[in-house]
Amino acid sequence: MSMSRGGSAATWLRFIRAAELRKSPWKNGGGVTREIAVHPAGAGMDDFLWRVSAADVAAPGPFSHWEGVDRVLLVTRGGPIRLIQERTERAIILPAGQGFRFAGEEPYRCELLAGPVRDFNLMLRRTKAQGHAQAFHGALARRLAPGHWLWHGWRGAYEVDMPGRLSRGVLEAGDTLHLCVAAGDRPILRLTPKSRDACLIAVRIETA
Repeated sequence: MSMSRGGSAATWLRFIRAAELRKSPWKNGGGVTREIAVHPAGAGMDDFLWRVSAADVAAPGPFSHWEGVDRVLLVTRGGPIRLIQERTERAIILPAGQGFRFAGEEPYRCELLAGPVRDFNLMLRRTKAQGHAQAFHGALARRLAPGHWLWHGWRGAYEVDMPGRLSRGVLEAGDTLHLCVAAGDRPILRLTPKSRDACLIAVRIETA
């Protein structure tokens, strides 16, 4: 893990490499989760404000109950999957790259339509954090507002540059770039794909 600082003393950037993520097997044996980032740092399941993770799902089954937590789910490998609301039996087919937002209290189960999948998860403590996650293709060059920004490598690789901040690097598939922009700072970030099929999962989070 590397960190670079520049401009505002409180604005920071780090690369979270895929090889650094530790696997946590599910109790029911249906999958494995890798925590990518959590806020506050070191927070557990009961006191996080937001959490980003990736999961390898090997078997169908219900989602865990998360009171007061909003969730965004995107399939990044394999798929599609079928999500079924267990109260109504309403079903949604979710192909790779399409986001699905739902309340953690709602009872959903997942069916694997084409074998095991990997998914990307954003979890937000409803009264403390707001945010979104979506697939992103192509190049990016923009001035960023304060808050937490994450870009998760889905396919291919990206060159990362923050002009004037001495923050450069390469984001490979499975890696995540986490940038926390302090109040009053507006850094410019440039993400340049190294191949035509490169794409990311882009996340923006604001905390209360």
